[in-house]
Amino acid sequence: MPAIFDTLALPTDRSARLLLIHPVTRAPLTDEAGEQGWIELYSWESEQAQAHRLARDNAQRKLGREFTAEEEWEDMGQMLARLTKSWHLVGLDGHAIAAPCSFDLAAGAFNATGLRWLRNAAIAFLNVSGNFFPLAGSTLSAPMAAINSG
Repeated sequence: MPAIFDTLALPTDRSARLLLIHPVTRAPLTDEAGEQGWIELYSWESEQAQAHRLARDNAQRKLGREFTAEEEWEDMGQMLARLTKSWHLVGLDGHAIAAPCSFDLAAGAFNATGLRWLRNAAIAFLNVSGNFFPLAGSTLSAPMAAINSG
């Protein structure tokens, strides 16, 4: 990027926590110890996101066609997995989920039909740049956006 545009650029190394909210009751999704579940995500502007976009575009060129709807669905889940830095997951029953944060587990979660609400929450969170680049005096954590989980 030409230096003249430095003041227009957003930092590419930021992450922020999506605080999980129960998709039905809208109450904070907390575990037995009272800790709210969260997923730490890198932004759409991150190097992780750019690397995934480039790999996807190269894969499409090799295929010589656009992705099918099924491939697009899987690709978005993989993108979300690449943007997942860490997590503290809590089940809808209020019990902590002792799952290590890995690409494979994150992609599996974000591509699971029964977890569409979680996928939609992550996408909605990522679509608000202010979650990653807050104004002075605000925090880098935000609750799950109110979304339609359909």
